[in-house]
Amino acid sequence: METEVIDIESLKFFTPFESLTDKQLDYIAVNAQVVRIPAGKTIIELESNSIKKYLLLEGSLKLRAFDNSVTTIEANTERAKNPIAQLRPSRYHVSTLSLCKILVLKDDCLDTAFEQAGVSSSISLDEAILDDEQEEDRILYELIMELQQGNFVLPSLPNIALRIRETIADDNSDADDIAQVIMTDPAIAAKIIKAANSAMYQRHKKAEDCKTAVVSLGTKVTTQLVTAFTLKELFQSQNKILQHRMKKLWEHSIEIASISCVLAKVTPGFNAEHAMLAGLIHDIGNVAILNKITDHPHILEDEKNLDKITAKMHAQVGGAILRRWDFSDDFVMVAEETENWMYDVSEQPDLVDIINMAHLHSYIGTPMQKTVPIIDQTPAFQKLALGKLTPKLSIKVLEKANEKINEIKELFSL
Repeated sequence: METEVIDIESLKFFTPFESLTDKQLDYIAVNAQVVRIPAGKTIIELESNSIKKYLLLEGSLKLRAFDNSVTTIEANTERAKNPIAQLRPSRYHVSTLSLCKILVLKDDCLDTAFEQAGVSSSISLDEAILDDEQEEDRILYELIMELQQGNFVLPSLPNIALRIRETIADDNSDADDIAQVIMTDPAIAAKIIKAANSAMYQRHKKAEDCKTAVVSLGTKVTTQLVTAFTLKELFQSQNKILQHRMKKLWEHSIEIASISCVLAKVTPGFNAEHAMLAGLIHDIGNVAILNKITDHPHILEDEKNLDKITAKMHAQVGGAILRRWDFSDDFVMVAEETENWMYDVSEQPDLVDIINMAHLHSYIGTPMQKTVPIIDQTPAFQKLALGKLTPKLSIKVLEKANEKINEIKELFSL
């Protein structure tokens, strides 16, 4: 077989290399191998565990699956932009249909390219969940590469939430300073006053203005509530198809936040507002993914494939967003472990346990209840309320707290 070196401009066609710097591409070009292979030759055996990745530069390939179904890939097409049959063990027997030029990379070549350029990847995704031959998974692969290369556009925390954080971090600031920042956004100011006068927080004196509300709530609760209130603006889209989905996503987040708040109140060691905010942001990864998918309009109209993409990516994207926003590790864990029903990292309950139990409670009496474990068979159930959260008490708590849940929902209503 004849070998040669590829130029860096040719590398830019492929999804893994689209956004790499010239320095990174130089490393790839030097360390990858270009091989010409005659027609009728095998490149990858079915069930192969080879650590190499293959990209098609010229020619056409035949992929035969374990069930003998056959697909083909032509060079310079969309399907050729990603590595061929990259899962291990391989799900396909891959052979050449014509004389082919193949780019061969060792599995760690991309990671080393990042290191050579001083770039580190903070995103890790098990590629075994991807199916090379499904369009939605090819889109997933593009998203993964963008995350790894730092080119995925993550949403920014709303400005007022950042300003509140900065003001509170200033040792010289007081309630008046915080109120002045909040009042730059009349809608948020109104919500803070409303929250201070709600049954959840109302003290002896009614809050008539923003400063009184901040004093009544305290700086920590105020910060959490401002952040929570500003999140709503992220659940928006100019795309008509996405508007309905964003609305449903926000309503779901409100419900999980509400139940999380209630569960935190009956579980020793938890702060209700902290849990409520975690419930609101647990699905923030879906917001970024949905906005990104506007680049693929036909996928937006396919509910099944869209669900598949968000299900596979929301944890990684959500974790990346919350790290960028400098949220604490427990919030990041919530984004990454939500709906991992068997999550069990310690004997004591944590924020992930609260959010997962909130989900399971929200499914009671709905069709979703049949798709998830029985509540009392999950590790989280055994931990919450020091083991006293029996199925009967669990339902009773939600029934008694229904008024509070509706109150929280009203604060965040659309």
